[in-house]
Amino acid sequence: MPALIVAFDGVLADTLPLRAHVLADAAAAEFQPRSTAAALAVLPGRTLLEASRALFAAEFERDPTLPELVALRAQRGYRQLVAHGVPVHLAVREEMEAAGRRGDRVVVRADGERREVEPLLALLGLDHTLAFVRCSDDRPLGADASLMRSWRAIDGRLNGLRQPPSERVAWEPQGATTTAVAGEFAALVRAF
Repeated sequence: MPALIVAFDGVLADTLPLRAHVLADAAAAEFQPRSTAAALAVLPGRTLLEASRALFAAEFERDPTLPELVALRAQRGYRQLVAHGVPVHLAVREEMEAAGRRGDRVVVRADGERREVEPLLALLGLDHTLAFVRCSDDRPLGADASLMRSWRAIDGRLNGLRQPPSERVAWEPQGATTTAVAGEFAALVRAF
């Protein structure tokens, strides 16, 4: 029984441009304009707060609340933007459904919060095919980046289910960090 681990943001759902848009809008609302392209460059594998901290790394030293304010605005804007659904990569959705029919374990790893992700998975009709979903706000929390925390939690859960890394395939958004981290816990990593 292989495991298919799919990143929600940037693989299953085309949320990265939406998240970049709300991050850039939130930055402008705080009088710290950043382009959508700059926001998009820091998003893969990061929460909105982590992306905001990366976007405002230079400003963080003199105003540590700036990234938090931008992230809060961006989260509010994102929830409003995706309330009725998100663009989906149909080929990925179909592959997830096929994996579920074969009896493979299908796992979703999300950079967003559970309250954002679960309703969208339900709208897609995928919630019943998933072994589990790992979101950025799930415990355990800690000082590590959410991407690493998610992958460690996924690894622990799959090890508990006797699913070795040699039987895992991961689909992550394009990016050196996301694919490198996934590669520590899965035999095959496909970047999108």
